[in-house]
Amino acid sequence: MQQMRGVREWCALVALAGVVGACETARNPGGVLRDQIPPTITLVAASDTQQISNGLSFTVAATDNLGLKDVRLTYSDPSIGQSDSIFTSAVTTFSQSEHISFPPTSGAGGFITIIGRATDGAGNFAEDTIVIFLTNVQALSVTLVAPTAPAVASSGKNIPVEVHAQQLGGLERIGFIITPRAAVVDPSTPPTDSLVFTPPARQPPDTFYTDTLTVQPGFTTFTVTGFAVDAGGRRAFSNTVTVTVQTPGNDVTPPAVSHTISSRVEVNDNITVHASDPSGIKVMGFRVDTALAAAPPFTGITPLKFVLDSTMAAGNLTTVDKVFPLALPLSDSGLPKSVVIRGYACDLATARNCAYSQTSTVIAGSPPRGAPLRAIGASGGVDTVIVVAGTTHALPFGGHIADAIYNWCTTSRPTRSTRTASLPPGRCRGASRSGPWTRWARTTPTASSWPTPGAPSCRSSMRARACSSGARRCPTS
Repeated sequence: MQQMRGVREWCALVALAGVVGACETARNPGGVLRDQIPPTITLVAASDTQQISNGLSFTVAATDNLGLKDVRLTYSDPSIGQSDSIFTSAVTTFSQSEHISFPPTSGAGGFITIIGRATDGAGNFAEDTIVIFLTNVQALSVTLVAPTAPAVASSGKNIPVEVHAQQLGGLERIGFIITPRAAVVDPSTPPTDSLVFTPPARQPPDTFYTDTLTVQPGFTTFTVTGFAVDAGGRRAFSNTVTVTVQTPGNDVTPPAVSHTISSRVEVNDNITVHASDPSGIKVMGFRVDTALAAAPPFTGITPLKFVLDSTMAAGNLTTVDKVFPLALPLSDSGLPKSVVIRGYACDLATARNCAYSQTSTVIAGSPPRGAPLRAIGASGGVDTVIVVAGTTHALPFGGHIADAIYNWCTTSRPTRSTRTASLPPGRCRGASRSGPWTRWARTTPTASSWPTPGAPSCRSSMRARACSSGARRCPTS
């Protein structure tokens, strides 16, 4: 009997252990905690702008607490294949320099988005993204200039479409795609959605195509995409903008207004103002104030400049993007100076609703030619910018800065002995952006041209050489 009791007790213990084991198995199979810590991955570009002749260079680094299974790199340019690094042993740290070369006739160029994805053995993953601007004058670049997001339209009203395309070898076609196409009609005669350049007609390397479309009833949204075909038959597309169709009704809402401005501007720089309203835009412009704390309704405050333009009113346009020259009435002696800039617009509604910019984008200097602006910040439509002295001259398509030189000047009238002792007769010492120049600047003042005491002995100047692709020598300007 005792033996049977022992067997029964042992069986009970086994049964209890089995129940506990079953519960443990259901909650945590194998009794081992699952790895829930994702890996890390970091992509670092050699520079944000790279010449296609030098290839695309960046580094990738990934780590995991237990072990990496795969590191994958995906590129926005379909001509660059996806790459994978698969690990068959325990690797917790991975670091590698990537370099992608392109053939001489490659059409790759513009902004290249690179996405890195690291996955560990448990399936956890992490991603990192970088964007590199690949400079290539042979690339086919297409930009949808208008409309820009957010875009709104209204049935029976018009909406402008503008596409910009560049390709050094020439363009065969430029146009746009509307989806669904029945959402708009083209009042131009004959209706067309593209511009074709057929040889022997000249195929331009840089051109714009503009059209105005009338929105039809029965649609809530439609999309606009620019496209172009170069002389070699290659096709490229722009970004796609979705246009929302609204009904004006009893419109008492002011238009949506935004603007884009550089953080440092010259007196003759530009400001881009965007305005949209289902009733249409009647007037738009911008306001500049030197009183940095000024705010609507600006009672008793006189602006430095207030520009209004109503040329778009007759077009019944629900979305308008317009570039205005600042043309600020400031002299160089009063610069640098901080000013506050706002966009402004009024709609075509009976109530004539008006508004200043509700949002804005501040950009850092000038982007590469044909490239989108690089935003460094956004605000609630009120931006304080610095006005500086100087002028900017755009290089020709395909050009780039080869070198820049400025002259060092003294503030007192030099004597003949000091001129001949320190410098070659009548010349100013030069320097370039890469360090002191080994040659003398080409300035040879005569004895009568020396300035009065207290003035610089040589004129400060900046000279740059603009080079075209493949050029062996660069003219100095």
